[in-house]
Amino acid sequence: MKKRVFSAMELSLLCHQMEQFFKSGVSPLEGIPVLSEEITNARLKKSMEFISEKIIEGMSLYQAFLEEGSFPDYMLQMIRIGELTGKLDTVMENLSVYYENESDLNKEIKNAITYPVILSLLIIGIIGLMIYKVIPVFDEIFQGLGGQMPKEAQVILLFTISLKKIFLWFLIISVFVILIIIIFAKTKKGKLVFDEFKVKNPVTGLLYRKVISYRIGMGLDLTIQSGMNTIDSFNLVKGLIDNKYVANVLEGVSQNIANGESFSDAIKDSKVFPELFSRMIKTGERTGKMNDTIKKLTRIYGKESEISLKRFSKTIEPALVAILSVILGMVLLSVLLPLIGIMSSIG
Repeated sequence: MKKRVFSAMELSLLCHQMEQFFKSGVSPLEGIPVLSEEITNARLKKSMEFISEKIIEGMSLYQAFLEEGSFPDYMLQMIRIGELTGKLDTVMENLSVYYENESDLNKEIKNAITYPVILSLLIIGIIGLMIYKVIPVFDEIFQGLGGQMPKEAQVILLFTISLKKIFLWFLIISVFVILIIIIFAKTKKGKLVFDEFKVKNPVTGLLYRKVISYRIGMGLDLTIQSGMNTIDSFNLVKGLIDNKYVANVLEGVSQNIANGESFSDAIKDSKVFPELFSRMIKTGERTGKMNDTIKKLTRIYGKESEISLKRFSKTIEPALVAILSVILGMVLLSVLLPLIGIMSSIG
């Protein structure tokens, strides 16, 4: 996967600028050098100057972007499709909207998790303060009373005192587990496992499959409009998905089609696309209106993805706040109950 150097909004603006050039009939050879001069962002300007030089040397727009190495795979593959189909202007328009939506979503998610993250840090600080400062004081009071406390309060106090060790071991184990997961995720097997989890997990799996459907649909729409048949279009656009597990599944779909299975059945058997996607593809095959079907699917899953992503981002904050509130409540009770017991003993 290519390293993302630029933000989603920077990519959206860049694609919009290229869209304007291409729609006015200016070729990449003429437009990209002019565009690189107009850009004020230092990092982006440097990248576009490199691309401009490569295009002047005779490279295609796709090859120049690929060699520069700072742009995401999805953008590169869409540029490749745009060049092959002669629809670079449409591709840039779609990419501009896509990255603008991604930028808006990133802002919503960031805003949604900011408060819970701050709350988490405060709670961790409170728990640490209680464990290392407050609880030892209770232990001294308990010893001074000679253990004269209600049995329930004694049990809770002893558990609370042991939290110091539990807290330390929890941190050590958590760091160890996170390191193991990071190392495993970098391996070939680990990447495949995590990519499969993205598709099949019950929380975000359906959402991820909708995004896949939108990306594949957008690519199919462009290639079929250019005159390519459905099978050749699918073989071209399957590279749009940056997911090893899905890539393997889509390769299997291509093989099944080559063995004589219909496109709709092969899509359905893959279990990657939502049921509606395969059903509408079958309808398109029967009616001979595959172009219209793909176009409608792209609109449906573009909107579905946007709505689902926004809905998911809005559920993050209350869910995290609820979980953190329960944890804080348990810690406070573990301190307050022994305190009540001590006060009753003194009384």
